[in-house]
Amino acid sequence: MSDERVQRLIAEACLVGLGAEDLEARGARFGLSSGDLAALAATPRRLGLYRRLVRANLLTCTGRMMPRTRARLNDLAEGAFDASFDAFLAERAPTTHYLRDVPAEFFEWVAPRWTALPLIPSYAADLARHELVHFQIASAPPLATPPVLTELAIDRPVVFAPARRQVRYAHAVHTLPEDTEDRTAPEKRDVFLLIYRDSENLARMLELSPLAARIAGRLLGGEALGEALSRACADEKTSVTPDVLASSARMLADWGERGILLGAAAD
Repeated sequence: MSDERVQRLIAEACLVGLGAEDLEARGARFGLSSGDLAALAATPRRLGLYRRLVRANLLTCTGRMMPRTRARLNDLAEGAFDASFDAFLAERAPTTHYLRDVPAEFFEWVAPRWTALPLIPSYAADLARHELVHFQIASAPPLATPPVLTELAIDRPVVFAPARRQVRYAHAVHTLPEDTEDRTAPEKRDVFLLIYRDSENLARMLELSPLAARIAGRLLGGEALGEALSRACADEKTSVTPDVLASSARMLADWGERGILLGAAAD
């Protein structure tokens, strides 16, 4: 138990910080033995060093996946990105064992909090999510076992490549420059994107119309092609006209050429 208590103290010191509480009081709170306290007291600077190393590694990884978001929030809202990350470490802390998954856990925790803060630009969560999705798509593992496929048919679900994601934003963050020094505010409008990985392992994106986004969402949800088309049109209060069928066929063909759509699911 003594080892576990020491580890819990070190974890708190690394994630929450040392604060004003002295080592003896902190050790007593965790139920450390006098021997453990003596060992920690013999190296008083070590906990602070651990704190800096752990925080730097976690924040650096997160900042690399959301570089424009971090630069903008730290500049426009007085260091808000780094302050939000410190609050995340103190209030929740990562639960994953993998460094690459920490940014996603941070985003899920911080997105609703940014929305409630007046100093944070309204597009911040959209931009952070967009950067994070691009990284996730680019680094997604390849398809391990090729699925059994057949030709597209209206009564069959379609099969997509695994490295793809459909997203919706309230701001056109996908149009912002890649330059981390840019501070252009994106247009506020509904945006539907299909983000995928191309043959060169680069993340790409397609902006979809509302109807195309409805179709994509239903197909990604496993509905058969014909069912997805008819239900998507009903959702958009339109009919399955010849023009809709023709444009949908062109869209599916384009997805096939891009490697997003692999074919139809075989029995």
